[in-house]
Amino acid sequence: MEWHWFAIVALIAILGTALFTPLSIKLAWKIDAIDYPDGRRVNTKPIPRLGGVAVFAGLVLSLGFVVVLNLIWPDILHIRSINTDINYLGVGLAITVIFAIGFLDDVLQIKPYIKFLGHIVAASIACASGVLFSHFLNPFGPGVIDIGIMAYPVTVFYLVAFANIINLIDGLDGLAAGIVAICAAALLVLSFSRGYVDATIVGLAVVGVCAGFLVYNFYPARVFLGDSGSLVLGFCLGLVSLFGVVRTTALISLLIPVVIAGIPVIDTFTSIVRRIRLKQPIYRADKAHVHHRFISLGFSQRTTVLIIYGISIVLSVLAILIVQDTSPLRFVYVGALVVIVTLFIWRLGLLSSVLTHHYERRQTPKRKKEELREKKEE
Repeated sequence: MEWHWFAIVALIAILGTALFTPLSIKLAWKIDAIDYPDGRRVNTKPIPRLGGVAVFAGLVLSLGFVVVLNLIWPDILHIRSINTDINYLGVGLAITVIFAIGFLDDVLQIKPYIKFLGHIVAASIACASGVLFSHFLNPFGPGVIDIGIMAYPVTVFYLVAFANIINLIDGLDGLAAGIVAICAAALLVLSFSRGYVDATIVGLAVVGVCAGFLVYNFYPARVFLGDSGSLVLGFCLGLVSLFGVVRTTALISLLIPVVIAGIPVIDTFTSIVRRIRLKQPIYRADKAHVHHRFISLGFSQRTTVLIIYGISIVLSVLAILIVQDTSPLRFVYVGALVVIVTLFIWRLGLLSSVLTHHYERRQTPKRKKEELREKKEE
């Protein structure tokens, strides 16, 4: 597939999303799919939350263009390295299901367990369509390790996790869409370098819809992604990694998508630990996420988002270098990665509630009152 076709895919995604976003805003106002200001939200005025409609439309237009053109004139695109084990129409159905679940939640506010079941259904459809993490190189000897039937639950967990880590990080104007664009760009660079056309196409479409949406979503936002947008983008990010990087069976490559999506992964992990520590439901929203920590340090919304963009770019570049460079410098990149992640977690105090658990039990009544006040603020 020649480079200009890749450019057309990205352009259709950008323009399609940008053109559909105003329509999604009108639809949101009409059906009252609005985020009104409250104690846990950062926005100070009502904002439509159906941006996912535009994101989904952009994906359908860009990926649909490739499908239709390949059916009509297969010799034009010269697609030779598509994975024949994958039913791409089934993958499209999976994306549609995750969008539908998010849309219903944006409009009707459905119960958490119903949403979670919907995520599992969408991921299961993708698995049934041939998207599977099934084997990897044996790090202790020759050959590969096939995980057999466990490939299905592992892949379902992987896709559901990716969908939800983006959903959780979606708390500031332009944050989730920008992070997904950066992560997808890194994954498509790796996929393109290895000749994985399907991963490159989907990755370009994801970068394109994010770019088109950020025109309306960057601070000050006129529309939010909503669950319909964040879930679709996270799910597609997981698919791109399975199509591309994870398809390589080298053990180190299996960790690369987690490194590239480092900020959402760290945020989700620390959020789960924090809520377990405070004996709260894991799905309960609070104001102690990564972006809230930056704002509590005095940074503005715009500056916070740009800082997180910068860290995501650094993590993505390190991930690419770790995969591409097989020299001893790889260990230097890994060391830099560990240092950056450690400093990030420490500086923002993301695990302070866990690390001080036993110490806090011996605090004075005054300190206990301060702790209760901090929990209420979160």
